[in-house]
Amino acid sequence: MAAEEVLQGADHYKSEIERLTRELSETTHEKIQAAEYGLVVLEEKLTLKQQYDELEAEYDGLKQELEQLKEEEQRELKDESSANAMHKESESL
Repeated sequence: MAAEEVLQGADHYKSEIERLTRELSETTHEKIQAAEYGLVVLEEKLTLKQQYDELEAEYDGLKQELEQLKEEEQRELKDESSANAMHKESESL
């Protein structure tokens, strides 16, 4: 009887070890999958950050170009206005 109880106890521990081994394997696999997913997310974030930086640089360049064009247009309008005023002045003489 005692020997039978020892064998049942051993079988119980063997089953428990197998169950815990499977759980550990599954948990390890899930952690690896989560880490791989995390790496994909980080790579995507890096790609998006690079795209953002490129677009921001392009935006800044275009904004500066627009400001220069506006300034040039204002100078041309001012010069044209001055030329028209001088032309009218010379006509009145």
